[in-house]
Amino acid sequence: MSQKVAEPPIQPAFVIRPAKRKELEDLIEVYKSGYEGLEEYAERTEEDIRDYLEWLYDGDPNGFLVAEANGELIGFVSVHSDWWDRRYQRRTAEFHELVVRKDWQGKGVGRALMMAALDYARAQGCEYASLWVGEGNWKAREWYRRLGFEEVGKGWGVWVRMVKRLRNDF
Repeated sequence: MSQKVAEPPIQPAFVIRPAKRKELEDLIEVYKSGYEGLEEYAERTEEDIRDYLEWLYDGDPNGFLVAEANGELIGFVSVHSDWWDRRYQRRTAEFHELVVRKDWQGKGVGRALMMAALDYARAQGCEYASLWVGEGNWKAREWYRRLGFEEVGKGWGVWVRMVKRLRNDF
């Protein structure tokens, strides 16, 4: 009598790759899904979302990455690798957006996007990564802390500033 060994659950496969401009339209639904329950921090109309995605892409096309599974876009990250932080008077890799479709959250997609974007920022010679996160978005704030970001201030009412040192050789 042979014993069956339980196999571990199969993780859904996804890939991280550079975005293409023609995909921005498809990312509108990803954006809306990712911001369900957090609408106070999001663009609200499709036109505003489209304009925002185009601004993100144009700011640093190589820093705009998507996650794709089974031919569908399931998330994206946008980092501008040559951003000037006026408050701290230094160049930084500014993370403007990290969004994962609601049904893919909690499956490692956001972490994979963030790691790929941090690798990109390091490759561009960035010493720091920075971002703004919604003050009431406790889940994201804690997640960023676990990735090594520190809260360094507040701004514009509902936003918290977070910074991470990327390189120790400076």
